[in-house]
Order: sequence, then structure tokens, then C-alpha cells
Amino acid sequence: MKKKGDVYYLYKRTSKRVPGKKYPQPVDTYIGVITPEGVIESNRKKVSLTGIEVKEYGFSKAIQILCPDEWKAPLGDEWEDILSIIIAKRSPETYLRKEKEIRQEEEFHCQFAAQTGMLSRRIYKKHGIGLEDLEPLKNIYLIYLEKEKVISRISDTQKQLLDQLGICDALCC
Repeated sequence: MKKKGDVYYLYKRTSKRVPGKKYPQPVDTYIGVITPEGVIESNRKKVSLTGIEVKEYGFSKAIQILCPDEWKAPLGDEWEDILSIIIAKRSPETYLRKEKEIRQEEEFHCQFAAQTGMLSRRIYKKHGIGLEDLEPLKNIYLIYLEKEKVISRISDTQKQLLDQLGICDALCC
């Protein structure tokens, strides 16, 4: 039991062995608040903060979804790798770096500046929006929590942009 101000908190105390320490180290597990009526147990799920990774998701995923077939076709089987490189250059913290190995630019025989410009023009022609207009989506993150993936909160402005493009459902709004 611990007291902070006028409130008492109930903990379960155990111990565990820690390499390099002579004696077992105490470990407190929070149970709840002590009130005159009894203990009010905490129903909150504890999430370990170790091993969490946060990657940019919205901008990268939007470009993947909006990428027109007219841009993909001339690149053949390499279009996905080339698109990943283009995305990673514009958004270095892209989730794509976590999901798959992004090949090096030097492995391809293409001009990436020209391909980026062509991609932007094709997306604009098909959807009425350029790559630079998708910049606000860079603040939509994919959060890796051990074995789970969670998408960060999407602002009203971002949701409006995603709705305008018809890709809100694809980004899990």
C-alpha cells in the first residue's frame, strides 16, 4: 500500500532475480485504489513501452493506393521496388522500411527524378492532387506494439483529404 496525498493505492509486491544483483529485486504490481467502500480495481490494460516503433504510414500508403496503372505498366515487374524508393526518398521514416527490404537506387536503370515527376503528374491527372498535396498525411503513423499494429489518430483535415480521394477506408479511417 502507498499513500499519495489523501489517496491510498494497493500494490502486490513480489520479487525477481536480476543478474549482477546480490538479492532479489522488488517488483510492485498496481491493483487499485483503496476507498472506504473497499478496493476499486484498475481495469486498464498495461502495455509495455519497450519495443514500440513508430513509422510514417499515411503518405506512403496513400501513394501506394493512388499509384496509377499507366505509371506501373512501363516499369514492368520492378514498379513496386521503384515506387518504394520514391516513397522512401520523400518520407525517410516510411513504414515500408519496416515491412520489407527496400533495394538500393543504384540497382535500377532508371532516372528516379523523372519517374517521381511522372508519378506525380499521373496521380494529378487521375485524382486531381499532386504528391506535395499529400504531405499532411505524413502525420498519420503506424505504431508497432510488440505483435500488434495500430494506426495513429487521423485529424479532421486528413480525413477530409482521404475522403476526397476515396481512400479513407483503405487507410482504416
